[in-house]
Amino acid sequence: MFLDIPVDSGLLASLATGLAAGAVLGGWWGRRTLSLVPTEVDYQSRLETLARAQKASEQANSELKQALDQMQEAAGTDRLTGAWNRRRFEDGVIQHMALAKRRGDPLSLFIFDLDHFKRVNDTFGHGVGDAVLKSVCSTVRDQLRVSDALVRWGGEEFIVLCPATTLAGATILADKIRRTVEAQAMPQVGMLTISLGVAQRMAGEDLDVWLARADGALYRAKERGRNRTEASLEMVESHGDEAPSILALVWDPALESGNAEIDHQHQVLYQLSNNLLASITSGRYPEDAKLQMQLLLAHVAQHFHDEEAILARAGFPDLESHAKEHRRLITKAKSLQQEMGGAAADLPFLLSFLALDLVKGHLLGWDRRFFKFLGSH
Repeated sequence: MFLDIPVDSGLLASLATGLAAGAVLGGWWGRRTLSLVPTEVDYQSRLETLARAQKASEQANSELKQALDQMQEAAGTDRLTGAWNRRRFEDGVIQHMALAKRRGDPLSLFIFDLDHFKRVNDTFGHGVGDAVLKSVCSTVRDQLRVSDALVRWGGEEFIVLCPATTLAGATILADKIRRTVEAQAMPQVGMLTISLGVAQRMAGEDLDVWLARADGALYRAKERGRNRTEASLEMVESHGDEAPSILALVWDPALESGNAEIDHQHQVLYQLSNNLLASITSGRYPEDAKLQMQLLLAHVAQHFHDEEAILARAGFPDLESHAKEHRRLITKAKSLQQEMGGAAADLPFLLSFLALDLVKGHLLGWDRRFFKFLGSH
């Protein structure tokens, strides 16, 4: 039996609509519920996203580090020449001084500047002057060891810091650089020369005093004609705890000619000769002795050149034979230098050359002949 119940058509329509919506919602919810379970595709996608994020982060960090390195480099480097600036040098040299003290190593530097550089700027302009500075720095840098540092001290003045290097070694390097710069023709400018002052740091010496000694040597190089290398020889008189050699040559005031330049160079010759003797008798043979011999030979050659120029101006009549004797001594010194080996048997030959040829033979013999022409005897 069926009951005949009246039904509202609007209610039926609403019910139908609700059922349909429920069916749709149910289907969506079912699918949404299933998607909460990760698939292999989901894992792979997430890994790729993370990898891209990590790569982007690493690249950003690398770019930041590079920027910081460039900023730090710029803060310590002269923009024109690429050399250290004063700030970087002052920070670095203090560390080198402490390290040299701890290890007992020598530490030297030399100051150099370009001769008559103002003329370059005035004649060719500052653009050419800047190009010259860059070219000279490139030439100098090619002669340095990895451990050496080139510093722009200001304008056309530079410093080269030489760790673990004696005065002799630094002086030889400085003069090698001088000759290399002199031999290189600069575009538009032509030949350019530099003057250099060398100093080895003494025990307990602060930076300002050390630099002042090098600057004083540079001043002497300028004063004596430029295109020269001069060394601060205070180290000769300060050997620390090292006992002086019993073979040391003693300067005699009777050897003074009256010409300040010749007398100074003769005294330096004595000092360098004593350095050479000390390097042989104190166990620093042959390495240091070879450097000392090279330094002595360079000084003797320069001294003979300067002495001949002074004697020519003084009208010394026996200049030709005097110059011939100079050449003989240079030849003998070079021969001894080449023969220096690993045996202290070289000592008698060197001592004979220093004491008999240079001192007794030349200074006491040949040089006394020109004293009266210099107006002091």
